[in-house]
Amino acid sequence: MVLILCGRQSVHSLFTTFVTAAIIKLFGPRFCHQVVFAFCFGYLAVFRAGYYFGLDTPTAFSNVIQLLLTLRLVGVAFEVHDSNSAKIRCSREESHMSEKELNRNQLLIIEDPSFLDICHYGMCYVGILTGPYYKYKTYHDMLHCKDSHSIPTMEPMLLRMKLLVPFGVLFLLLSQYLSIDYVTSDEFYTNGYWYRTLYMIPMFLWFRMRMYSAWLLSECVCMTATLGAYPVASKPRRGQGPTVYLSHPDKNDSESILEYNYETVHNISGYGCDFTTTFRDAMRWWNMSVQWWLKTFVYVRCPIRGYGTTVTMAVSAFWHGIHPGYYLSFMTVPLMLLAEDLMKAAFRTDNNRAFYDWANWFFRMRAFEYLSMGFLLLGWSATLRYWQSTFFIGHFFTFLFIGIGYAYRPRRSAYVAGERATNAKQD
Repeated sequence: MVLILCGRQSVHSLFTTFVTAAIIKLFGPRFCHQVVFAFCFGYLAVFRAGYYFGLDTPTAFSNVIQLLLTLRLVGVAFEVHDSNSAKIRCSREESHMSEKELNRNQLLIIEDPSFLDICHYGMCYVGILTGPYYKYKTYHDMLHCKDSHSIPTMEPMLLRMKLLVPFGVLFLLLSQYLSIDYVTSDEFYTNGYWYRTLYMIPMFLWFRMRMYSAWLLSECVCMTATLGAYPVASKPRRGQGPTVYLSHPDKNDSESILEYNYETVHNISGYGCDFTTTFRDAMRWWNMSVQWWLKTFVYVRCPIRGYGTTVTMAVSAFWHGIHPGYYLSFMTVPLMLLAEDLMKAAFRTDNNRAFYDWANWFFRMRAFEYLSMGFLLLGWSATLRYWQSTFFIGHFFTFLFIGIGYAYRPRRSAYVAGERATNAKQD
């Protein structure tokens, strides 16, 4: 499929896959994850900027395949490293481990993939164009599942298709009336301030419907192959897979083992993205498998303490592309998160929780709409021209909220006491 869609540009995907497999086998589990991360992201830069050196400009198909391939190959290198570390810990300390620690380590252990296993995983057709990201362990479990004939596919797929239809219809309808090219024209900027500023609202709706439709369709493809299907008893999570280790699941032990779900490849929640009240939570509901990848392999392992969010946003921007619009948007995210956290600490109480949360939802939706224009316009001049025409309204309110939040922030001791009281009530 890659050869058909990409033609001679498929050499990039094949080269990346073969070199990564060789690195994992030659460098071994101790250092392979670091070398593969550097190689894959380094080659991603060469791939995108190759036209400066006489190479073909990447096509849309070759670009998206290279993106998703990068996640898979870096992910499998980390899985090999983590599996080896878990094996060592279990062999040395198993008798002293708590049940929780033992469960966590057992879930990390995989069979060491061969050179061909890595290549087959990298080039697996499921999700190669639209995602979702899934681990090598998930891919391996699909191939070696002895109970695949009893795993439901049609019913869960139809449930996702029910959402796909309205999202797809709305996307097609909006496509008849909206165009990002219009925003780049001089005619657009002859309109009044509020027209220009409010235009980002339907544009972000169009963008959401496009992405929701693509990701829902990709989930359906996974279901047809039973990829990501795990027993409910294993409590699978998006991207990660099972969180409870089942050594030898016996169907007679519990009725829940008979039930399967596809939570591992659940990549988008339209309701969560549109109606969750905080900026941070809304990010978690968007492209959830990639969010898990970024958190697990970048944020948690960031060597620079206190800069995990900034480094993660920088890696995410670089992964998305070299267009300045990505960086302008992604590097604004840490500021917006800071503004949200400060305002919450200063003003949210048990008495005003409902009002505050919905006010926060209103502003975080406007923030997402503002940032989405960087994703759609892509260019430095085009993005700044549009933001400037709105008087940088997103940045203005972000810095305003940061200033207000700092001015009215509670004393640390009072804030900590309040947080402990809130947590105690929740418990």
